[in-house]
Amino acid sequence: MSPGPRNQSNKIDRAGAQQAADRIRILREELASSEIASVLALTPDQQARFDEWSRAKLATLSEQFDVDTTASQKRVSWGMRVASTLGGIAIRAAIVLFFMRYWGYLDTSIQLVIVILTPLLALCGTECTARRERTHYFTGLLALVALASFVMNLVVVGSIFNIVSTERALLAWGTFALVLAYRYGLRLMLACGLLFLMSYVAAAYIAKMGYHWLDFADRPECFLLIGLAVFALPFYVKHSDHGNFLPVYRLVGALTFFVAVLSLAEWGAASYLNWGTAAIERFYEFLGLLCSGGAIWLGIVRGWSGTVNTGASCFTLVLYTRLYHGWWDWMPKYLFFAAIGVLGICLLLAFKRLRRSIVALDTAVLA
Repeated sequence: MSPGPRNQSNKIDRAGAQQAADRIRILREELASSEIASVLALTPDQQARFDEWSRAKLATLSEQFDVDTTASQKRVSWGMRVASTLGGIAIRAAIVLFFMRYWGYLDTSIQLVIVILTPLLALCGTECTARRERTHYFTGLLALVALASFVMNLVVVGSIFNIVSTERALLAWGTFALVLAYRYGLRLMLACGLLFLMSYVAAAYIAKMGYHWLDFADRPECFLLIGLAVFALPFYVKHSDHGNFLPVYRLVGALTFFVAVLSLAEWGAASYLNWGTAAIERFYEFLGLLCSGGAIWLGIVRGWSGTVNTGASCFTLVLYTRLYHGWWDWMPKYLFFAAIGVLGICLLLAFKRLRRSIVALDTAVLA
């Protein structure tokens, strides 16, 4: 691979620079409050030196990495991320619909030239944009267009030459997305690449078992070990240059695992287990509750808020689904919703108690 863009080091360190800017901004806001000022009681000289240092540091971070130095800038940046993602999807849809409108009027040679050049042009645009901007907005937009164009490339070429579709297309798409992700530091591309590669592994296994590879979605158990492997990958593969990729691995892996568990808890007939359907569904309901509780504990211990939220969401969904299947048919509807409300209050009290224990533990550590 050719050397990266001239500002690649900035792009690699931008996440850390943003965290440093956030800490300085929060510290400035806290020191400006009367309560903290009375506790610290900085002298005018100390306050002046801190203000001078913090302003200079924030200005340097903003100039070198184009990070957000105020809360309003962060809100605007989130809007820009959403706009770039939606813009990439819209541009890709416009290109596909345009070609579908006139595709039948084009010769085969022209069709091939178009589907080959489109991802290459989008990739060149991504590279040029990455060399000129310190943020990821336009780079992410064009990378999304390049990935969608590459997907269309393989689909259209296979259709033109009547090539039998195989699961290897998923491998090519996933590899391409990962290359874009690690080249330009794009977390959305990383998530897309991981989903493609996980689908490829499941489809390859299904094909080896004698089924059609497109039936991989009908066998959720294939994704249990795959999701756990992706979740555990950051423990064994270090990302010193892409530290902000670690939460993506954990989120994609955890969501894949829990979606598979929820699917099997609702549709036990898709399982490979040689049990009755009801027994399979009860087993995966118990597994979902157990693993979601474990995810909450692990997230709290490690400080992974995304894992905590994912585990709590899965726990709630499995629990309410179990109550629905067990109580809905024989319990009066008003009593069912009343029971759900009481259960929600109990869960709230349990989480509140858990939070108090965490606060007490943190206080003891700080003391």
